Amino acid sequence: MKRATTTALSFTLFAEYSAAFAPTAPTVPAFYPQNVVSLPSPIPLHERIHDASTAADNTLQRRQFLSQIIISTAAIIPIPSTAAVEATKLDDVSDRPFHSAAYGQEEYTNSIVASRDTNISPREVYDTIASDYLKNVLELVNKEGGVARALDVGAGAGVSTEVLYRLGYHQIDALDWSGTAWQKYVMDDPSGYCPPNVNFYELDDERYLDLWKVKYNNSNNSPEGSFDVIVFNFAVNESKANQFATTLLNKQHGILLAPINTMNDYWLKQNYKVMNSEGAVLWSTSDVGAWSVQFQPDVTQDTCSGVWCAPFNGFQKKK
Repeated sequence: MKRATTTALSFTLFAEYSAAFAPTAPTVPAFYPQNVVSLPSPIPLHERIHDASTAADNTLQRRQFLSQIIISTAAIIPIPSTAAVEATKLDDVSDRPFHSAAYGQEEYTNSIVASRDTNISPREVYDTIASDYLKNVLELVNKEGGVARALDVGAGAGVSTEVLYRLGYHQIDALDWSGTAWQKYVMDDPSGYCPPNVNFYELDDERYLDLWKVKYNNSNNSPEGSFDVIVFNFAVNESKANQFATTLLNKQHGILLAPINTMNDYWLKQNYKVMNSEGAVLWSTSDVGAWSVQFQPDVTQDTCSGVWCAPFNGFQKKK
């Protein structure tokens, strides 16, 4: 009779276990609208880290639940405690810095145009990003006790993201309309790593701006969601640079660094400019090192032409 009672209890616990851990349908974050054309939901690639953490917690719960069944049948088997081990792993992950396997592959060249094959710009570009303007903003944020936030537009293989991270910008939104180079050098390469505080969005800048406005209720008067630094890695018209500066920058000290066309829709020559949150130009140069500034064109513009533009690269403009 005692064995029958124990067996019945085991089956009851097993049924409760099955119900408790039945799979549920995934939910879509409310931040992302469902009508983005021809693009998957822009879930940051690093979230697989959080998914792994959740899976680890569920595994621990299952082990604890199964231990009750084992004990109830008088089979006393020691269950190793993994809580401390899992916590240590997560701490190690959070301390690991961002790294792109493409970092260090950039070279000095006579043309400031990203490689079509690797999406790695020449080193002059990254030398400019690591300028005193960005360092000064970081010092101001640190003195105020804040956390510096950066927006890396046209991140490509993630080299510019790593430059920003090494400078001290550890809260970064990186975006590119194509995630191929990021996937190759940051996610798939064994040496690459993207910590939870760096978010990658496979979006062009216009779609990202739309999503940002939805998340922050179209408000550009609140410091919430604003960036201390915005870096563009492709040529833009001055109107776009001004829009991003006045909408997304921190009003107190934010700056934007971008290669801006010398004439509207003229993609053969740009000036590197630094703007503040009011769109005022603080610094400008037509040369980087010994070379003239020429970047790949803004793929979202109708005047974009050549191998970097639709229909050659597969990009589909927002409708």
